[in-house]
Amino acid sequence: MNKPFLFLCSALAALSFSSCQQKQYKAYFLTESSNVESGGAFNVRYNGRMYNRMPIMSLKHFEKFKSFMADDGSYGAVLYTSKNYRMRLFSETHQNIGKLMLPVIDGLAYPPIEIDRGITDGQVIIWGGLTGYDLRKLGETLDPVDPEMEEKRYLDKNPRPKPEIPKDAKPSKDMHGRLIPELYASAIPEQGDSYSGATGATQPAAAEKATPQEPGLINTRKRKQQ
Repeated sequence: MNKPFLFLCSALAALSFSSCQQKQYKAYFLTESSNVESGGAFNVRYNGRMYNRMPIMSLKHFEKFKSFMADDGSYGAVLYTSKNYRMRLFSETHQNIGKLMLPVIDGLAYPPIEIDRGITDGQVIIWGGLTGYDLRKLGETLDPVDPEMEEKRYLDKNPRPKPEIPKDAKPSKDMHGRLIPELYASAIPEQGDSYSGATGATQPAAAEKATPQEPGLINTRKRKQQ
């Protein structure tokens, strides 16, 4: 085997390893756990509540998205499920009515949504907290409904602060002594904050003007933990 060939193989291997080491952008949704006794084996914790570690939906289950301006100046987004996974979304939300659904975007937790019905229109809304960086990363996997609008909102860098971990935070363990993974937000939310109401949306444009009275949209009233 000649030296040029060996050099080429080594270079390709190094390139492949480097690409595998790049951070993968992930977005998924967790549901509130019904089996908190299983502890760290099947759950993660956020803001004092336990959520199933296995997502009910992730980016691979969606096909397109449309962003909108949130009240706080950040971006929200409507995610559209592909037809093949609409029944999955309905089934997962229908059997979890009354529980919370937690959006986790790029490793950060967002305010949970109260599931009050099974989603039949295949749409899930992230109601705020996204940046132009998030929109660009979403656009690498999902098709934008309005490419021109999304292009103006994209950012190359991630301007969000790192998760604010409380100084007195200590690793939590379950009754079996296993560590319970903890999720954090880029900004500490108020205790018990969540969106309550339906988890679907009728039209992306309607999401920009959503009010508590509009059917099929998340009610943005705050819901205190019980």
